[in-house]
Amino acid sequence: MTPLRTAGYALSLVAVCSLPIGCGGHHHPEDEPDVDPQAPTPLTVTNNNWLDAVIYIYHDGETTRVTTVTAASTGNYFLPSWMLGHSRTVRLIAHAVGSNSSISTESIHIQPGQFIEWRLESDLARSSVAVY
Repeated sequence: MTPLRTAGYALSLVAVCSLPIGCGGHHHPEDEPDVDPQAPTPLTVTNNNWLDAVIYIYHDGETTRVTTVTAASTGNYFLPSWMLGHSRTVRLIAHAVGSNSSISTESIHIQPGQFIEWRLESDLARSSVAVY
């Protein structure tokens, strides 16, 4: 074989072996442990604002205070399952202490086993939330 054909053959073998059915590398979803729907959901809040922020969660038609995040710091918290409500659809709300400024996320749906990262910016309107 020429070097070009050898390289092509090696690439074909790699491609076949990376398929779920090739080379015995298949994966069964039932091999993964079940995620406990009652387990707390991790929440990380990075507060890049100049002011402390009081964090609330809106769930099932009510608002519950979660914590206060100091200005220019990051806090890690765990939301108990009851804070996510039955629908597991929530909104996070931050109120800048000593200001009339507040921000709310859109409605987010949290699956068991996921976690939330919320970045509060100096201009709260530029804040972002991600669920992983």
